[in-house]
Amino acid sequence: MTALRRPKQTSDGPAARGPTLIAHGVAALVAVMLALTVVVLVDADGDVVGGIPFVFLLAIFLLVGWLISWRRPGNPLGWLLLAVPGLFTLGAPAMMLGEALLDTAPGIATWLLWYGSDREDTWAWLPPIGLLLTQIPLRFPDGGLPSPRWRWFSAITIIVLVASSALLSTVSAEVYPGVANPVGIDGIAESPAVLVVFAALGASFLGSLASLVVRSRRAGTVEAAQLRWMLWAVAIIVVVLIGSWLLPDDWSAVRSTLLIVYGLIPVAIAVAVLRYRLFEIDRLISRTASYVLVTTIVVSVYATVVTSVGWLLPDASTLGVALATLAAAALFLPALRVTRRVLDRRFNRAQYDAARVAEDFGQRLRTGADPHTAPVDLLVAVERTLEPMVVGIWTAPQRRHD
Repeated sequence: MTALRRPKQTSDGPAARGPTLIAHGVAALVAVMLALTVVVLVDADGDVVGGIPFVFLLAIFLLVGWLISWRRPGNPLGWLLLAVPGLFTLGAPAMMLGEALLDTAPGIATWLLWYGSDREDTWAWLPPIGLLLTQIPLRFPDGGLPSPRWRWFSAITIIVLVASSALLSTVSAEVYPGVANPVGIDGIAESPAVLVVFAALGASFLGSLASLVVRSRRAGTVEAAQLRWMLWAVAIIVVVLIGSWLLPDDWSAVRSTLLIVYGLIPVAIAVAVLRYRLFEIDRLISRTASYVLVTTIVVSVYATVVTSVGWLLPDASTLGVALATLAAAALFLPALRVTRRVLDRRFNRAQYDAARVAEDFGQRLRTGADPHTAPVDLLVAVERTLEPMVVGIWTAPQRRHD
């Protein structure tokens, strides 16, 4: 009689009780600090509504970081994602505690306000942004140390983050009304060192994101799909960011709402790490690009027709709108079919090849294929499109006619 053995529990999964409890505890602590941040926003004299997208964005990072650290505690990406809202929201309790200790312990209060200051020239935003745009891309998708090819660059980004945080923390003269900055340096804001710091930060951010592109070209099938998820999120964020720069100054509410788009990064990380419907990224990229391009083409044609008719016939504005609407409607479906075919060939090759195989099989049937070779052709088409482990054909027995 063979004794049954309990499966060995590994640290990579919800079976590890210790890491699971730590993940729940850290997430709960960050959630409390996020609630305190909301309280500070409500009590502040600033625009409370403008801070809602930022709080919602931090909540996305908190939720995804908690989910990954719970389900995959061995992957450091979950803990890094939890660190982003944790560092952002740590300033709220620090400021509240610093204000409470101003009279009884001014020394401790000064340093708390130094970190938790809500002034415009605060430096506390840099560590979480630095983690998000350097260490998380470099360590994606397994969360471990970068490859030797990128390890030196990762070390440089850490040095740049530490040096830039130390320098920017000396810029403000006060950390609170009437409380001088304990490490403030007069005139440092106009120093060329600040420009050098921001240039180094920009190079660190761009280099870390470029590592995703370089590594995706040399990665295996699964890792390449994971990297494409991250690249898809970053590409959308870059497009939205450039678009926000083009918005008028009085559209500040819309610009602040666009912060939510940055939540695509943790969402893409969650899909890639947990591998939920991972390989549909090719289809998603193809469909997103198709509709964006077709919408751009249709809107451009509509605007061109309306403008042209209005220039040629100034008194026929209604005719111009009608012609533009008809042209846009007639162009949409043909443009969508052509765009999908071109983009599927580039980004969704499996779908493109499957469609070609099915089309060729249907063409052979329509042109009078031999009934004896049709089952073989069907088997070949199914194997090339679906790639099943086992395939068979059931045929009804022929009836005898007496």
